[in-house]
Amino acid sequence: MPGRGEARLDRLIEGVLADLDLRTRFREHLAISSWPQIAGRVVSAHSRAEAVRDGVLIVAADTPAWANELQMRRRELLELLAAKIGSGVIRDIHFRGGTRRRERRSRQPGPRPAEIRLSGRQEKRIAEAAGKIEDEELRRRAERAFTSLARMSEWRRRSGWRRCRRCGRWQRVGRRWCASCTYSGRRRRRR
Repeated sequence: MPGRGEARLDRLIEGVLADLDLRTRFREHLAISSWPQIAGRVVSAHSRAEAVRDGVLIVAADTPAWANELQMRRRELLELLAAKIGSGVIRDIHFRGGTRRRERRSRQPGPRPAEIRLSGRQEKRIAEAAGKIEDEELRRRAERAFTSLARMSEWRRRSGWRRCRRCGRWQRVGRRWCASCTYSGRRRRRR
């Protein structure tokens, strides 16, 4: 049972995320970043959560055999995700086999995300959002997190990433829609 201070802190964080319209995206990001803990050491060495589209977690596996193994454990993985990030965020998991790409180094030398300087307007918005948090330590952490997200978005823009025309999320490939929207679009057409 959470203490009185914890309950207020939860409401405060939820309020800040709602004000910034980040509640759903935060939980989606949490689902992606939590994949190694949820899947376990062995499974996460052969799979990687890549994105969340319309409540579907997209997971790339090394081989079709790994994708099949994960598909058989789908219900268990969904329950673990719901316990970790809350129910209603991830309603299904789609496993793609043989599509996991190895990390590549950038061909063009440039600033790393941590080295990117934000504009005064961006810094002001971050300060305003974090300023609503009364707890000083939590405010500093939130400000660092918001700054990191803003720098990553700016780095992606400078590195040639584009936003998907359908969902607005960043993608490396210069296609009209990202891979997840293309996949979900096909599913809708079949029905």
